[in-house]
Amino acid sequence: MAATRASAARAVVGNGGREALDHAILRDLVGYNVRRADLYMRQEFERNLGARSFRPGEFSALALIAANPQVTQTSLAHAMGIRRPNMVGLIDRLERRGLVRRSIDPHDRRNQSLGTTAKGEALLRSARLRVAAGDRRATAALSARERTRLIGLLQRLHGIG
Repeated sequence: MAATRASAARAVVGNGGREALDHAILRDLVGYNVRRADLYMRQEFERNLGARSFRPGEFSALALIAANPQVTQTSLAHAMGIRRPNMVGLIDRLERRGLVRRSIDPHDRRNQSLGTTAKGEALLRSARLRVAAGDRRATAALSARERTRLIGLLQRLHGIG
């Protein structure tokens, strides 16, 4: 009987025409489901913006810089959960593209403050609309209430809600 229940509870997931795999062992794990949802959302992000505009981390960094003028790289790295050396590379890419500028932090000359350029602001304005529309399409299976609840739960999970 237990074997029958286990068989009935299997979540057999298609694998692009290849052999279907039994995902039952992973189905109830939050981390697995968050990761699968993340992959899905990243694919939607790339469909909306493409490689020509931003990677998700670059979009997030530019949006946070625009919303928090004169933010330091250290504060930005902390807010995004990115190690400082990785943040340097990310900001280097945005700076090379002419989207952000670095300046010495007037309050602590050991730090660099970040700001957006006019080009960065313009690109962010158009990207923000496409990202928001893609986010809505990706979550279209959810009601407005479910979507709001999911956002709240995810924020609680990672400590900002």
